[in-house]
Amino acid sequence: MWKSLVAAVALLAVSGSAHAASAVNKDAETRTLVVTEGGSKTELALAGGETVEFCQSGCFVTLPNGDLEALTGSETVEISGGVARIK
Repeated sequence: MWKSLVAAVALLAVSGSAHAASAVNKDAETRTLVVTEGGSKTELALAGGETVEFCQSGCFVTLPNGDLEALTGSETVEISGGVARIK
């Protein structure tokens, strides 16, 4: 009983602490974000209507218009009409 309780608390602690930024593409066309995390750059292509999670522990993201933004991992990047907004 005691072991089960400790395991359940540990599982909740681990699952509750994970945060990630998300990106949603509300356009019909594919849009690309460039994500720099831990010193490496990755292109994140989002198909029309797609939503993805990324940036587990802070990153920089280059938006479709070329703007560079710093994310902490709790934001949502919403792309609509080719314009990205951070919420």
